[in-house]
Amino acid sequence: MYRRILLILTILVLFAGSVVAETEDITKKCKFTATVDKQHTGWVTTDRYSNSWQGKGGVMTVKLPKNTPAQGLQLSFLIQAYPVKVTALDAAGEPMGETVYDQRFLHAWVPLKAESAYQVEAVDPAADIRINRIRVFTGDERPREAQTWHDSEGPLDMLLIVTHPDDELLWFGGLLPTYAGERHMNVMVAYAAVQGALKKRRYNELLDGLWTCGVTAYPELGPFNDFQVKTVEGVVKRWGEGAAQAWCTGLIRKYRPKVVVTQDLRGESGHKQHRALAQAVVDAVTEWSGDASRDPESAALYGTYTPQKFYIHRYRENEIFMDWNQPLEAFGGQSGTQVAREAFRKHVSQRKTHYHIYVTGPLDSRYLGLYYSRVGEDVAKNDLFEHVE
Repeated sequence: MYRRILLILTILVLFAGSVVAETEDITKKCKFTATVDKQHTGWVTTDRYSNSWQGKGGVMTVKLPKNTPAQGLQLSFLIQAYPVKVTALDAAGEPMGETVYDQRFLHAWVPLKAESAYQVEAVDPAADIRINRIRVFTGDERPREAQTWHDSEGPLDMLLIVTHPDDELLWFGGLLPTYAGERHMNVMVAYAAVQGALKKRRYNELLDGLWTCGVTAYPELGPFNDFQVKTVEGVVKRWGEGAAQAWCTGLIRKYRPKVVVTQDLRGESGHKQHRALAQAVVDAVTEWSGDASRDPESAALYGTYTPQKFYIHRYRENEIFMDWNQPLEAFGGQSGTQVAREAFRKHVSQRKTHYHIYVTGPLDSRYLGLYYSRVGEDVAKNDLFEHVE
C-alpha cells in the first residue's frame, strides 16, 4: 500500500513538472509607469492605436503581477519603429536579460522572460519614440498575437494589390486565410493610397488584420495620397500620370509573383481611386512589367518580369468561383469568410462604417476573373493557382 501511494505521488510530481503553462494576456494586470509623458502611459493598454506614449529621453516600466513571470512583450509603434532596448528584471528588481529591437516593422514580438518587470526605452535618447500599444504575455507557448514579420525577397506566390487598408478583406474575403494561412504560400499585400489624409493608426490596424489571416510577409505601403475626388481623371492627375503604373511595375519586377490579384475595374462601389488603381495594375501586368523601356529604373534594378496569371475581382470573362466558406484546418475549422471577418474587426477605426465581408450580392468576394494568363485558361475554376508551375 505504501509503495502504491509513493508510486502515485511520483507520477503526479512528474506529470506536474511536464505541464505546459497556459498562455495568457496579462496586460490589464500590469502597472505601467514612465519617467516622461507620465499622463499617457495608459494609452498603450487600449485596443485603439489613435494615441501613443511619447518616450523621448525616458523609460517606461511595466510591472508584472506578483509571482507572475512573463514570456515576452508585443510592442506597437506609431509612424516609425525606432531601435528600442527592453530590459527584463528578476524577482529582486535586478536586470536578468536585455535585448534590442532594431527592425523597421511597426509591430514587434520581444521574447524576453522577466520575473518582476520590463523596462522599455529608445536606444537613442534623442529619438522621438512613440509606442501606441504594449501587450504582456505569460505562459510557455508563443501567443498567436506575437507578430514576427519578415521582408520577402521574392519570388512571391501571390501579390495582392489594393487601394486602402481593409480592401484586402472586404473585396477578397477568404483569399488571404486560404492561401497564406491554410496553404502557407508566400503572399504579400501592397496598399497604394496610404498617405495624406489616412490616419497613421490604420498602419497598425492593417498589420493586425493581415496577421490574423496568416500573412507574415511585411506589406508594401504605397506613396499615393488618399482623398475624395469625383473622377478617375482627377485621381490620375493628383497621383501623377503613369505614377501608379510605375509603382505596380516596380513591385511586380522586384517580387516576381506567380499570381497577381487586384480590385474591380468598376471600383467595387464605384470608388474612383479603386478604378484608377485597378487600371494601373492591368497596364503594369499586360504592358509595362515585360517592357524594359517602361519604368527603366526598376528594369535596371530587377529586370523585366510578367506574372503567370492575373485575376481581377468581379471580372466577368473567364470567371471563377472561390468558396471561402470551406473550413480551414489552420484556423481550427473556421472558414475563410469567418477569419476575414475576425481580421476586419481589427480595423477598429472602421467599425462604425457600413462595410462588411461580401459573400453575397453584386459585390461578392468569391467571384474573380482571369484577365491574363501565360499558362492557359482555368478548367476547374476553383483555384487561382490552377496550371501554375
